[in-house]
Amino acid sequence: MPFELEALVGHLYVVGGKMIKTTPPGALVEVAPGRAARGREFDTFFALVAPSGTLAPNTFYEQMALMAAERFFGVTGSVTAALRDVFNTLNNNLYEHNQSGRRHYEASMLCAVLRNDELYIARVGAAVAVLRYSGETLTYPEDITNDEMLYQPPLGVQPIPMVHMKRFVVDSGTRLLMADSALAEIPVDKLSQALVTANLEQVLNDLKLVVLSNVRLMAIELVPPEVVVPVPVVTGESTAMIATEIAAVRSQQATTPIATEATPILTKRERRRLDHHLRQQTGEVVVSAGKSVSALGEVAGKLFARPIDSTRPRLSPTFLMAAVIALPVMIVMIVVVAWSGQIGVSDFEACLNRASEAAAFARTVDSSTPGSVLAAWEATLEVTRSCETLRENDPAIAALLAEGRNVIDRVNEISRRDATVLASFPDARLKSLVLQGLDLYALDSQNSLVYRVQIGADGVTTRSLPQPITRMQRGTTVDGLTVGDIVDIDYDATVAGAVLALDRTGVVVRCLPQFIMECEAQRVLGSETWQNPVRITLWNGNLYVLDPGANQIWRYQITAGDYQGLPTEYFAGSVRPNLTNAVDFDITTTGIGTVYILQGDGVMQAYLSGDAQPFAFADMPLTEFSAHSMFLNDSPIGKTIYIINQPAQTVYETTHSGTFMAQYQVFEDQAFELVADVVVEPAQRIMYVASGNTIFALKMDG
Repeated sequence: MPFELEALVGHLYVVGGKMIKTTPPGALVEVAPGRAARGREFDTFFALVAPSGTLAPNTFYEQMALMAAERFFGVTGSVTAALRDVFNTLNNNLYEHNQSGRRHYEASMLCAVLRNDELYIARVGAAVAVLRYSGETLTYPEDITNDEMLYQPPLGVQPIPMVHMKRFVVDSGTRLLMADSALAEIPVDKLSQALVTANLEQVLNDLKLVVLSNVRLMAIELVPPEVVVPVPVVTGESTAMIATEIAAVRSQQATTPIATEATPILTKRERRRLDHHLRQQTGEVVVSAGKSVSALGEVAGKLFARPIDSTRPRLSPTFLMAAVIALPVMIVMIVVVAWSGQIGVSDFEACLNRASEAAAFARTVDSSTPGSVLAAWEATLEVTRSCETLRENDPAIAALLAEGRNVIDRVNEISRRDATVLASFPDARLKSLVLQGLDLYALDSQNSLVYRVQIGADGVTTRSLPQPITRMQRGTTVDGLTVGDIVDIDYDATVAGAVLALDRTGVVVRCLPQFIMECEAQRVLGSETWQNPVRITLWNGNLYVLDPGANQIWRYQITAGDYQGLPTEYFAGSVRPNLTNAVDFDITTTGIGTVYILQGDGVMQAYLSGDAQPFAFADMPLTEFSAHSMFLNDSPIGKTIYIINQPAQTVYETTHSGTFMAQYQVFEDQAFELVADVVVEPAQRIMYVASGNTIFALKMDG
């Protein structure tokens, strides 16, 4: 690994003003076990479970932390996806237990994950993180004195947990406090004073003096492995120890009545049997469920309140947490079962009645539970679409479909727009768009050919037929150089706004817009060291090449209109970011230029002169998504970033700091099936999107 940090950990546990000399219940540090899921091998997991509502036994918080660690190291995918999975699984467990009418449990939870030089922090409920690095003290939530930001719904009170996440790039000497909401009572300046003391022991000693009455706290310092530890610290547990503890708990549960308080366990066979039973008893279930969401909760409680057979082999903790079916899934099952139980009974009128009943049920779902609202309306749309095959263009069916989609869009904060076809190209697969005034350039990656589209004054029509730039395509010869597979295109504002293309062999072709067929070419030096160039950007005339294969951005200095020298590395030194999954990048035009790099898993990184800058998406509908490309709008009208999520057929809009603004989809879903790139004209607020062989124009204001 190019960068490695280890964690020194200390604890502070104060109850009623008295310090308890033990690890706070629910505090856990876990290094990757030997059988960790792929991608988890080098992660370190921190968890702190804090009381919420009625105080539970200490073992409750301890088991919550243990189950969170096992869940995290048992799933693949990105860190953010794994953390969300942890919270969703634990919340489903608690929520379904609470709905059964037995003893009510709630918990606030704060998790952190250290991966190389990245620290991910996630929280649900009232919990506080304080981070000291690079000479700054940062809190999460950002304003811990704001009760609305601090006191969020805990685990176990709603079907879908409200998860907040943030990512930091850290270095040696970084210190982190993870605590319950009691830490918010201490002024930030006093927390900062404690965090800058000589060692972790002194940090805890200083915090003891300012704690008012109660606190559960973990103090963490990140250091290189070779650093000599000056004070006693906690070593990350191996899951071998955890497995032993869990086995002991299993044995105890199998022989004591307390097992009846645990969440019911369903085997796969029992799940199938319940599903079969539901389908046979469609009428009774739907009638009782359709009355209200509370009635649905009672039915779910009766269905799943199965006694545990102590002679049956116990399941793993991972399967135990995943075994309970969430409320939204129940809603989907009930609505779809209602449909499947009546299909074929009568004609269109009967189908319409079923769709209307499903919609009526969906309207009763409490709007404060968005997951349940989505599940109900998605199932309703499935029933309604089945009626379209019986009668096309029926206004009642169209109205139900429109209502369902509007509700889903409102919950998901989707801005849906009409897509106007601006231009289409035969046998093309568009990859990149470049907008220069009223000229729009498109790269067809399938044929390695660049097109020029001249846009009309209204922004949604063309002045003439789109034309290929014949000297900017694979196989053509310019200045004695043969153009190969084109990597990307950009425009060069320093040379009369010329459009520029770069191929994989290092051939640069530049064409002027006034004489688009008159082009010049040169081959840049050092292209033989490239591994997998995917995108280019021009900044102040200099050419930047994103090369994930080489884990580098190559920089070519322009001199007298040409790139004459060897490239320099944007990232220098031994500590470099991991770019192997990078898909796109861009640079701001102001100041010395901030470089934004987009990863394929939706993570955005920001750098200034090669140094990492704080950046995290805020209020995004999804903290984890598949990213395809980006467009950086750096105009004075609005500094925004647009990101393509191809699987979701969505364009996200955020500020330069990562704050979510909007997400755009089109009414004709098939239009965005192959969405690949986006550019925006900020004055007219028109978005141009490349999908497949077509360029669409969308008016962002509707």
